[in-house]
Amino acid sequence: MKNKSIEPNIIISISAMKSIMGLFLGPFLTTYFIKTSKESLVDLSLYYIISHTLLVMGTFFVARIVKKKFRIGMFRIGVILNFFYIMLIIILRENIINHLGLMAAIYGISASTYWFSYNLFVTNKVENSNRTSYTVKAKTVSAIISISCPILLGSLITVTNYEFTAIAILIISLIQIFLSFLLIPEEREEDLDNFKLNKAWKELSKDKNVKKLLKVEFLSGLNISDAALEIFITVLIFNSFKTNLNLGLINSATSILSILFINIYGKIYKKRDDRNLLTFASVLPVLSLLILLKWTNNSTIILYNISYVILTALLRVTEEIRLYNISDSIVSRNNQCEFFTIREILLNIGRILGYILILISGITKSETFMDISMVLLSLSILVMGLNIKKLGKFEK
Repeated sequence: MKNKSIEPNIIISISAMKSIMGLFLGPFLTTYFIKTSKESLVDLSLYYIISHTLLVMGTFFVARIVKKKFRIGMFRIGVILNFFYIMLIIILRENIINHLGLMAAIYGISASTYWFSYNLFVTNKVENSNRTSYTVKAKTVSAIISISCPILLGSLITVTNYEFTAIAILIISLIQIFLSFLLIPEEREEDLDNFKLNKAWKELSKDKNVKKLLKVEFLSGLNISDAALEIFITVLIFNSFKTNLNLGLINSATSILSILFINIYGKIYKKRDDRNLLTFASVLPVLSLLILLKWTNNSTIILYNISYVILTALLRVTEEIRLYNISDSIVSRNNQCEFFTIREILLNIGRILGYILILISGITKSETFMDISMVLLSLSILVMGLNIKKLGKFEK
């Protein structure tokens, strides 16, 4: 018989492997576009706009199915689709630029099936009293991966090529598929109503914490959650330091510091008021960007990257803890699918708007517009952080 007590660890393991694939499909895929495409910013932005649009569309479809049944099955479909996505990268090689629509579609659909089910798992399979320790543990594992994997991936890509590295990621994806079959399917939720988004929103919007949280999720899509700002930063670093190995070294160094800060924060989360720390974490990335834009050199690029990675990691941990606590404490079980649907819509609208800024930057080839875009996106971190600190913790 499968043991339910190990399920959170299985979810963390699957999430850790997703982090490895995220590094490969994030900064290193960005540099791959830069190397293989003459209009890399345009191609990148179109790729992400299409994929996140389809993620929103897929979320509506997935939510209707998994409200009462098939949550584990849908999650496995997402894991398997991710496997085929990486396989296509290997098959297409440099021709990936000519199949952006197909690649974006598969990525968007796989993300909707994976993440929607994942969010429901974390809400229902982890108690609020254990939420902080679970989130800190998951983020620590992810950060450890962020230390070692960028150097390994950067070295492997530099020594071999992007396609060979994709084969290694494909093996990790196979292990992830195996682990997904160790999760215990939930019983059919016969007592829940059918999926009704408008009705659920009328109920959810009555609570001020829910409304503030959804505002935070929209802003997160602009700045820290697979967001356009991360693409701008990656382009800056790669153009300054030239190789995937250097990109990996910088990402690894900042991840070491983020582990330290995340664990310190996890120890004080329940014991102290974190509002001053959240204000600091919201303000410093904006200030470091202004320094970067005033004096652009390798040192200020590294300084900005360190402040962005470390402090937005703190904001993201806090955001996730409060997201799942609120979804478990305030949102009724009957409205959880609708709640996460609304959350995905707002999160991905934020992402799409950010990538539209990249698209305009690529079309105009204007460094001034790129700088203005980075300032606007960084200011959204400030607004997001100030809203996070207004949310209740809802620790049981």
